[in-house]
Amino acid sequence: MPEHYIPVPLTQAIKQYDDQDLIEVISQIEYRLEKNKYEVNEAALCLYDAAKTEWLARHGQKPCPRIIPPIEFIFEGDIYAETY
Repeated sequence: MPEHYIPVPLTQAIKQYDDQDLIEVISQIEYRLEKNKYEVNEAALCLYDAAKTEWLARHGQKPCPRIIPPIEFIFEGDIYAETY
């Protein structure tokens, strides 16, 4: 591993993300914003803005698909679980 890393601007780095990475970043931050907006810091908002901008540059007005966070999954055992 190199000892020194050369920082690159976020807008340049986000161009190297593939579509799946963009979808994951956008979905995770949107989920955190819905749950508790105070949980998202300024760096995450900058990453979100850069990812949305890159998505629009690649796909125009096509909506970004949403990934359901694992915390919202409902498993069959949870549906029929008895509460005490």
